[in-house]
Amino acid sequence: MLCVNVRWVAVLLCAWTAMFGSMGHPLDNKTNMTTVTPQMEEESREEMMPTPANTTDTNATYVFKLVDFYESGCSFCASVPVLVCRGAGVFLKRKQVALKALNKLGIKSTLDSVPHVAILGSGGGQRASVSLVGSLDQLEQEGLLDTVIYLGGVSGTALAMCSLYSDPQWSRNIDRAVSRLSAPGVKPLEVVSWLGQKAKDKRFSLSDIWGVLISAAITKQLDLQRLSDDRMNTFNPYPIYNVVNKKCLNNGPVRGKWFELTPHEAGFTDLGLFINTSHVGSSNYDEGPEGKETERDMTQMQGIMTSAIADEESMLFYFPDWTKGLVGSVTTALSKMENMKKSLDGILEQGRQKVMEPLQTWSDSLSEGPVQEQVSWMIQKGLPMIGNWEWGTTENFLYQYPGAEVPSCISGEEHLQLIDGGLMMNMPFPPFLGEKRDADLLIALDSGSSQTFETLTEARDYAKAMKKPFPEIDDRIFEEKDWPEDCYVFEGKEKEPTIVYIPLFNRHNCKDVEEVQAKMKEFSTFQLPLNQERIEFMLETAKANIRNNKDTLLMEIYKASRRRHKKM
Repeated sequence: MLCVNVRWVAVLLCAWTAMFGSMGHPLDNKTNMTTVTPQMEEESREEMMPTPANTTDTNATYVFKLVDFYESGCSFCASVPVLVCRGAGVFLKRKQVALKALNKLGIKSTLDSVPHVAILGSGGGQRASVSLVGSLDQLEQEGLLDTVIYLGGVSGTALAMCSLYSDPQWSRNIDRAVSRLSAPGVKPLEVVSWLGQKAKDKRFSLSDIWGVLISAAITKQLDLQRLSDDRMNTFNPYPIYNVVNKKCLNNGPVRGKWFELTPHEAGFTDLGLFINTSHVGSSNYDEGPEGKETERDMTQMQGIMTSAIADEESMLFYFPDWTKGLVGSVTTALSKMENMKKSLDGILEQGRQKVMEPLQTWSDSLSEGPVQEQVSWMIQKGLPMIGNWEWGTTENFLYQYPGAEVPSCISGEEHLQLIDGGLMMNMPFPPFLGEKRDADLLIALDSGSSQTFETLTEARDYAKAMKKPFPEIDDRIFEEKDWPEDCYVFEGKEKEPTIVYIPLFNRHNCKDVEEVQAKMKEFSTFQLPLNQERIEFMLETAKANIRNNKDTLLMEIYKASRRRHKKM
């Protein structure tokens, strides 16, 4: 583990140096967007509040009073025991938006027969983030985006979603999201100031440092909004962000790994146990719904959603060769030393000094005041945190939960460690399988680095383990995995959703297998931020995939509407 930590120290320091040098100026989008946002209708608030268990065990924390609460058309709650049907009003209003879009497309429908369409974005770093924006842009141009009820993302596409939803009307102003991809970025002093503020929180960790670096370098803004702030928004598809619970990732059962976050609720998808999103991270679930002092802002959430490097075991396999070579000599040397801890401390101290010297010079050049103090803090506290590899944790609202359905890797842990969901499955299928959201059509945009169809087979295996419906996949398609078509349709029959699967690089934009491999290498997941030319190429590639398959998408939306009508 000590050798592994040295590897990550070098990698994160390289990321720190590369990303910090590419920053420009800040974008306070929370302030800017208020000028374009009309007053939204208030919704009744029925909070998801856990209550003390009726038990003599004084060590037990909180459990839920589960009730079956259903509302007509509320796919947030169908057949799933939750405290209340949260977000029903938002869902119904989004269906009204979809109904108008369907009628414009010539698909005769009623509110009851509006299909539950979801877009699923994959992991894949900035490649996936940019390609999702391009795909959504083209869907909007084709008149298809407003038919979508849900948008789910993981890792790189969750990063894109954080940026998109900073604009309360992004689905009607997507040009702004596209232009932001090429924005200058965030000033270094803004980053330092943000870090100085967050460091006051006892939960401060590498997740926060990683989040601000990723935000500044890729989304080009520090988003101070919180996820629960978007709970009243009916203009956009309903967002579902996804992470996994590291405690169960490598040695636990399927149940209890996948963790979803929405503006209304956050919790374990497979267990059906959720809390109010504004209470995530809180140790007191009885506090009022307006008490948001514990809820992380979206810059911090980006650090959690993209924290693949927080899992050492996984990253030994997935991190790029150039970073392994960077620190390979250090690892080899350490492995031959008898007193590894002593040697490690020496190496870490040398590494800190090399990074601290230019930072200290920068700090000394600043005038005395709060900024200089914050820079000094970053030098003194931040770098040791890198050395110890201290990633963030969250209060576990299911700690000592008595129900047998909660695995011990959750109920036995006082804290959850939520990290990049792509480490389990690089596309967020779990929240959209089964009756809770009763999805009719899933548009899966695969920009991941894993082999074509791999996320589909993982989702199929997951569905089988969880006894959830999944469409049949003809294994003969695997013969095309190295050079796939640009669109595949896996049709649902009864309860199974239909899946339209669109791989980023395919036979329509690559002439052969070698070009597919070359493109994936050129736009690798782990690399420095893309320049303007490569951003534009990625946008156009994603847009062309949607444009070339507009008719297929339109047909599947129509068929989904017919299926939904038959269910009524």
